[in-house]
This record gives sequence, C-alpha cells and structure tokens, in this order.
Amino acid sequence: MGKHIMSWATAVLVAAIGIVFPQSASAQKTFKGDNYAITFTTGWDTFPKTPNVVGKYKGVFGIATMGAAESMTLPNLDSLATFYSDSLGGHITKDSSGIKTLGNYSVHWQQFKYDSLPKLSAQISASTGLEVHLTNGNFRVYYLQSESYVFTLALLAVLPGGIPPYADVEAAITTLKLGAQTGIISLARGAGRDLWIRGGKLGGAWLKANRVFAVECFDTRGALIGSATHAAEGSWNLPASRQDMFVVL
Repeated sequence: MGKHIMSWATAVLVAAIGIVFPQSASAQKTFKGDNYAITFTTGWDTFPKTPNVVGKYKGVFGIATMGAAESMTLPNLDSLATFYSDSLGGHITKDSSGIKTLGNYSVHWQQFKYDSLPKLSAQISASTGLEVHLTNGNFRVYYLQSESYVFTLALLAVLPGGIPPYADVEAAITTLKLGAQTGIISLARGAGRDLWIRGGKLGGAWLKANRVFAVECFDTRGALIGSATHAAEGSWNLPASRQDMFVVL
C-alpha cells in the first residue's frame, strides 16, 4: 500500500512540474499504463515524459494522474491525506465523499480540501516562471478495486477557482480495463510474431521462439542509447530512456 501511495501521489507533483503542457489537444484517446487502459474524451493528452498523467486542453482545464496496483483492499484515506500534506505542503483534510456506479465499477470518490499547497506551487512557479499560489482549493480522488487491482485517479484544477472536469473523468472510468496484459503495447501481430513492450521490458512469443543474441536501442536521430540486457522468461530489460527509441534485434 505504501509504495502505491508514494508513486501515485508523487505523480501529482510531476504533473504540476510538467505543466509546460501536453503536446496537443487530441481527439478521443486511449491511455495505457501498467495493468490498465482507459479512454478519455476529446481534448485530453499526456504530459511529456509522464504517461500516467493526462491534462485537458494543455492542462488549463485540469490534470489527472492515475495508476493501478495489485491489491485486494482499497486505499487508506487517512494515509493518503497525510502523505499529500507531506508531499504537496499545506494542511489537507478530507471533505465530501460518495460512491458512484460507473460502467461495471462501483467507484468511491473522496474530496480533499487544502489551505495551500506551497511545495506544489513552488514547483509550478520554478518550472513555468509564473508566480503560482494554490490556496483554499480542493482535489478529488476516485478509487476502486476489481480484478485483483486497485485503480486510483486524482483530479486537480489548475486555475484558481476552476472546476475540475469531473464528467470527463467519470465517463473515462466507464471505459477502464484492468489486467496484467492491459498495459502491454503490441509491436507485432500474427502467429509466432507477438512482440510487446511493458514496464521497460521487451518480450513476447517471438523472442521465446527465436534465438536473439543482442538488442540495441537507438534514438530517433539514430544515435545509440544502449543495449538491452537479458531478463526472465526470454524478455529483455531495455535501457532507461525518457525518449522514443528504435529497437534493433
């Protein structure tokens, strides 16, 4: 539970730091992370280098961060409130809450109030060059447990007095798919040609069926990023990189 809270809450901070914004306001789009896939309505896109954070119309109308972790129990809300206070600054308390049926899921939501978010405000100011002071606002957390996973989504308004796009997020949750295979990006299709990338690994049936002696990774300019290393069950650990890459077997 602690690890899940840490990674998820930190992503809210990353979202604000990355408020130099999503690259485009694309049409309806499906986003995939480890163990989940979810489709948002028009205007939502990912933040650069943060695939688990999405923003509406370049983040001006709100940002959301999400993740799925293996668990059979729901998050502890007191622990969440305490962690947000430590991570984002300010005094954060629980406010209103409820349960909604969204698609096939029974979804809990919890509103949190804050008097200020000095750490978060400072990060935004440093990143954008703008003087930002988030005060006397709130953010909402949606969370559910299904298919042996807990899915959590936090939604925050960026503009002072702004109303987060609750309807967009709730519509997206109705499309949610959970499972170990959900976040896999398929690179090749057809019998014996299955390849995928997930969690920094390259794997699939094709790699198991063929002898591969080396996997090299290049950036979009053709410069070598590094070589992959062997992992379990015929997969390969890709070199850490925050950019797109070509993989050569």
